[in-house]
Amino acid sequence: MTAKIVLFGATGYTGHLVAEALVKRGLRPVLCGRNKEKLDRLAAELGGLQIAVADIRDETALAAQLSRGDILISTVGPFAKYGRTAVLAAVRKGALYIDSTGEPAFIEAVFENFGPQSLANGATLMPACGYDYVPGNCAAGLLLEAAGAKGARVDIGYYSKFNGRIGSLQTSQGTQSSLRLAMVVPIKVWRSGKLVQETGGIRVRRFEVDGMDHPGLTISGTEHFSLPRIYPDLEDINTYLGWFAKRTYFMQRAAQMQSWLLKIPGYRAVATLVLSVLPESKGRGPNAEQREMNTSHIIGEAFGAGGEMLSRVELVGVDGYTFTARFIAWAAEMAVSGKISKTGAIGPVEAFGLDALRGGCEQSGLTVAIPK
Repeated sequence: MTAKIVLFGATGYTGHLVAEALVKRGLRPVLCGRNKEKLDRLAAELGGLQIAVADIRDETALAAQLSRGDILISTVGPFAKYGRTAVLAAVRKGALYIDSTGEPAFIEAVFENFGPQSLANGATLMPACGYDYVPGNCAAGLLLEAAGAKGARVDIGYYSKFNGRIGSLQTSQGTQSSLRLAMVVPIKVWRSGKLVQETGGIRVRRFEVDGMDHPGLTISGTEHFSLPRIYPDLEDINTYLGWFAKRTYFMQRAAQMQSWLLKIPGYRAVATLVLSVLPESKGRGPNAEQREMNTSHIIGEAFGAGGEMLSRVELVGVDGYTFTARFIAWAAEMAVSGKISKTGAIGPVEAFGLDALRGGCEQSGLTVAIPK
């Protein structure tokens, strides 16, 4: 029996894009969300798809849509507020779970908290299955395969240009909410051969992008949880978000202040509460024309134990939202075809293998370039 695909959050900004990408691949997802009227409109627009109504806090209603081996895609963010419902439903039913999160704290929870539960129940969890953080995993894998045992450190820089300029990125309401909530939660990064905790954005590194150096702020992603399991000689992983141009150093100072404030008892809980109840930003994110003007540029660099650069790779192409939608659709097709056999919380190299992952990135709009 063919596995069913359930798309939770289908009427949101990213969900709508994913629904379109799935249909373009010939897949027929069940569109799931809390607003029946919006679901009906989208289902009709996409050729008469099935719908299912489930609230973002109703795990039982969502789990009722799943059987063992089905595929649950979640685009419901911010994931720190709303993400648990889908993960728990997938774990309960032994489903294969894919999401679009870019939130480090949620990724950590999936790997460290929900991962062991999913192993016990035969579920597979693949968080951050898009622009954050698939390209970095692909770049790191290519670098480390080439470097072999010499590869002790990888640095990944995520950059985005709007109309040729870094620092003018158009983001959706969900992305903005996710960034706000991520400000008050420490991240985990792979340093000196182990996961350690630090404040996100506290370190800055510059990468060359199109002949010019641009800064990026430290962030955590699936690279830190998955890659060390594949490459045991890897000592350090550094991932940087380079969206902010001149604002980067102001944000670094804010992160340093945040690191101090987080030592005050109760501060994190109060700050999280305040940020979670602030009015949501208006707007649904960049339209098709704006996405056409936006490009992604991901840099990967591998270093030896002495700090010498061994190799560099670049992934360049479509905007992050388009890539995320296309890649999730590609991953869902791989899952339906039985190409994913691992259980537990896994990263994209573990899920697909490096060669297939590179192909998936290229099919989704990113060209892989390895400078000579």
